[in-house]
Amino acid sequence: MASSEGKVNGVIRSNEPLPLTVDELTKHWFVQILNRPVHNVEVIETIHGTASKILIKLTFKNGTDKSASNICVKGGFNPDIRESLPFLYAIYRLEAEFYYYLAPRLKIPLPPVLYAGTDTVNGQGIVVMANLKAQGYTFGNPLETWPVERTRMSVEQLATLHASTWGDTGEQIPSVSETVSIRDAIVGLLATEEWDKRFAPDARPPVPKFMEDRERMTATFKALWESDSKMKCLVHGDAHNGNTFISPTGEPGFLDWQVIHAASALHDVAYFIGGSLSIEDRRTYEKDLLQSYLSALKHAGGPQLEIEDVWEEYRRQTFHGFAWALAGPLMQSREIVDAMVERHWAAIVDHKSIELLEGQEV
Repeated sequence: MASSEGKVNGVIRSNEPLPLTVDELTKHWFVQILNRPVHNVEVIETIHGTASKILIKLTFKNGTDKSASNICVKGGFNPDIRESLPFLYAIYRLEAEFYYYLAPRLKIPLPPVLYAGTDTVNGQGIVVMANLKAQGYTFGNPLETWPVERTRMSVEQLATLHASTWGDTGEQIPSVSETVSIRDAIVGLLATEEWDKRFAPDARPPVPKFMEDRERMTATFKALWESDSKMKCLVHGDAHNGNTFISPTGEPGFLDWQVIHAASALHDVAYFIGGSLSIEDRRTYEKDLLQSYLSALKHAGGPQLEIEDVWEEYRRQTFHGFAWALAGPLMQSREIVDAMVERHWAAIVDHKSIELLEGQEV
């Protein structure tokens, strides 16, 4: 799949309201945004998750254009979320802004986007993209560990993202500063009430006993966020293999750009490697993959760095994987959470990430 190049069709911060329900995704609206003679709109499937994905088949009056006939409309279309979790609309806007502002200058595989827009009336954010499933693409499954070479392709794509935004704080993307951050979400999940639910005997994640110390884990996250980084750029923010697509030829790409923000580049890299590979493969190939990342970073216009320059920061950033232990059943299935937690806690222990962040000599 080609990268998303050139200007993306859409309007950011429109004073015209965008659709808020599936019923409002009408023929008239598609004619407006696509500037094409739409003959029929058929809703194939409605998938309500954190964001809603509406799979639609469009028929055009001048025949069927297969590149645009099967589409996915992503945004806030679940009235229950609008009522109970209205802050999530900020991440819908952020994803639309990613595709509008940033995606056109990234040379990485991304879904073809037909429209990206936000409004100031309801705070909606919508992305209209190709329905990848209809084109033979598959999607990453966190239950399945990845082969080393596919993982290498993904970390090299992350290098391209990071090199393209090196030193960037995201000020040109309006919702970066408005979105509930990953840090805010983690702090909320570390609160006593949420922790007690997550670590109840019948629900606890499969972590070593010493990781059940809420105060210690909270202090470790704070130390991580306060640690210095010379590798600031825009990061995907939730780069795991469940947020990926895989082309019919086996090339991966990243999806779900809803929490992009400025942070250490190694947040993405350590988190992706730790969660994608089997524990044994990570132990064997981790440094090799990190070297591939650093080489790709330089090739894409980023700084030239050696492993010894970044290894300690990589070890610190590995601790971000503990966030999976905080994920409750509304976020992911227990089966997925437990599988990811097993991989991440092993990496945290291998790298002595907690001890390193506590300032111990390790």
